[in-house]
Amino acid sequence: MVAEAARKMVPKDANEKLAHRRLTVLELAERLNNVTEACRRGGIDRTSFYEWKRRFQTHGLDGLKDLPPIAKSHPMTTPPEACPVS
Repeated sequence: MVAEAARKMVPKDANEKLAHRRLTVLELAERLNNVTEACRRGGIDRTSFYEWKRRFQTHGLDGLKDLPPIAKSHPMTTPPEACPVS
């Protein structure tokens, strides 16, 4: 199941290469039937592995790509110049 998705993907940019690498670790765990060994060989922690697995199951290959950065400010925040000075 994971192996089929890995074969269909042809990495082109850095984000796709990263997704492919993560998919390779998921596939290795499936082949070995051992998450700990796959994580050791892939140089990742088990928490990351299970996060990637969850994201792959819900979003497919796009779920393995890096997520966009979290904004430093919220668009609905009141600008400082609009606040009264005490």
